[in-house]
Amino acid sequence: MKENVKEWRIAVVGAGTMGRSIAQFFAMNGHEVHLYNRSKKTMDDALAQIENDYSTLVSMEMYKEEDVPAAKANLRPTHDLEEAVRDADMVIEVVAEDPAVKKEMFARLDKLVRPDTVLATNTSSLNIYEIVEVSHPERVLITHFFTPAYVMPLMELPRGPQTSAEVANKVEELVRSHGKKVAKLNEPCPGFILNRMTFALVREAAYMVEQGWTTPEDIDEAIVSTFGVRYTFEGPFKLGDFCGIDIFAHLLDLLSPTFSNATEAPKLLRDMIEAGDTGLKGVSGNGFYKHTDPVADRRERDAKIMKSIKFVNEEL
Repeated sequence: MKENVKEWRIAVVGAGTMGRSIAQFFAMNGHEVHLYNRSKKTMDDALAQIENDYSTLVSMEMYKEEDVPAAKANLRPTHDLEEAVRDADMVIEVVAEDPAVKKEMFARLDKLVRPDTVLATNTSSLNIYEIVEVSHPERVLITHFFTPAYVMPLMELPRGPQTSAEVANKVEELVRSHGKKVAKLNEPCPGFILNRMTFALVREAAYMVEQGWTTPEDIDEAIVSTFGVRYTFEGPFKLGDFCGIDIFAHLLDLLSPTFSNATEAPKLLRDMIEAGDTGLKGVSGNGFYKHTDPVADRRERDAKIMKSIKFVNEEL
């Protein structure tokens, strides 16, 4: 592991949506990145999407066109796992969110990497520290990026009980050096910060629709027109300071008994899954909304994210 984090070689294991996005982030920031996937189709799809992403980034003036060739040259796709991780300073595993799959992959990686290589995982909810067995557990770390990783400015960093301070600090230094913010957790609670907050909101939103109180479209409109404005500069605790913590407590006393207490995914979602309406990746390509051109819709969404981040960075 090199002292200068900007000289680190990165290996990303898994070229799905998050894997290729993380690989692109590091390649754009000057790192040699080896992107591994055993499936040729998945790799081909990933490289095609990365081409689209660069076009969007350039059109949004969030990346210089003259820098694109160097970023592309930094990315080394491969179907050989040993080749991908051989000289890596940090390996980021982005395979299926399945404990058995991750345990097997970490066991393989442990035999292939140097003793000083950081072994990270992009799991969004699993406590990897209770799952994997490696020879150097002090070098295992959860690094949860958000999609698209080359744009979204946050990474969650839940440390494990044996993760060394040196490793955690170095990885934090690495991503902060490229402009990301880091939300640290002293230990990995289920779902970490953002997934816990997100799916508490999803559960309540689905419950309101199931009760017939409102529609998905109206809930989205309400969220975008309020949370979308103020959550660019303040979170729920700072909001509490301005609204009044006593008001927060009073409203929670009144509303808490009425909240959904479901302990599994809402029926609303399960009915949609059964119908094949699972969003852009589903059989129909539809979800709560109709999507006639999923590629164009993804590009439009990414462009909106980039535009929002650019505006916030310039204005706040």
